[in-house]
Amino acid sequence: MLRCLFTLALIASLVSCAKPPHQELDAAEHMVRRARDLQAMDFAPVEYQAARTALSDARMAMEKADYGDARDSVEYALQHARRAVSLAEEGQARLEQEAAEQAILAEQAQQAERKKAQAEETGIKQEQKQPAAIPAAKPTAKPAPVPTPKPKIELVDEYSVGEGETLWTISAQPQVYGEGLLWPLLYQANRDQIKDPRQIFPGQTLDIRRDMTSEEQEEARQRARESDIFPVPGTAPQGQ
Repeated sequence: MLRCLFTLALIASLVSCAKPPHQELDAAEHMVRRARDLQAMDFAPVEYQAARTALSDARMAMEKADYGDARDSVEYALQHARRAVSLAEEGQARLEQEAAEQAILAEQAQQAERKKAQAEETGIKQEQKQPAAIPAAKPTAKPAPVPTPKPKIELVDEYSVGEGETLWTISAQPQVYGEGLLWPLLYQANRDQIKDPRQIFPGQTLDIRRDMTSEEQEEARQRARESDIFPVPGTAPQGQ
């Protein structure tokens, strides 16, 4: 009985892998288009580029009838496209809030100018009627708004991997290295728990190296540019 159940499960798994993931591919394409429409290339270039690359890999696998690889690439594209959409929506909301704040400040400045002009006009009329009268005092100008200081970024020595993150996106975090091209440094510092740079998992705690020299940083950037693991935005992946 157990052998029959195992055989049925194996057959179901093989059938699932042999079935073209058309619906999943359509969903991934829709999510990538949505990210593009939200200008994710400006707000989340790393995630957006990773989603596009994975989607291209999925199409190539479909053409070769390699449905297992196609399904993996589709899931990877969906994961990064959703992250790109989320970051783009946050960026759009932030821009809208800043625009609203600028509009309020501009309106306040215009109101102050109108009041100043009205007061000056009233003073001129009073001087014309009563030359010896003391001119009306000008209204006190409103103090300029004090800009809110930017929060100081505190560098971390450890980083807990979150859902949908890659070595590139982690390296680009301000509290890590602030530059995605330095992801090889993360890989080298955590070789004991990372076998493939493409495969990290939520909950992993990565060590952040801080004692690297400028030469080591430049070497890491060069390795990242030459690698096709995480395509650099604005450049075509190798082999395509």
